[in-house]
Amino acid sequence: MITHIGMLTFAPTATDADRQAIADGLAAMLGQIDGLTSVAVAQDAGLKDGNAGLIFQLSFDSEDAWRNYGAHPAHQKLVAERIAPVIVAKSFLQTTGFAEVSL
Repeated sequence: MITHIGMLTFAPTATDADRQAIADGLAAMLGQIDGLTSVAVAQDAGLKDGNAGLIFQLSFDSEDAWRNYGAHPAHQKLVAERIAPVIVAKSFLQTTGFAEVSL
């Protein structure tokens, strides 16, 4: 399993509708892209200036599925039409798991 995590920082001109369209577009990829098994999206609560505006976590059943997602038309369309026009920065991480620490 591969988990793909992304953080997007929006341009000041990005609207609430832009942010929601991206969140909805990410969620809509579930069922369209083979091997994509889950999607989680959260928007920043706006408590501090300078934070990223949106974080997402996509889970894939294999590395090949993650690699295929990058070229998938649904992903390419979302990036070109919704994401690229309204972001100023992005950051991504792929992992095979998290180390959990609790008290």
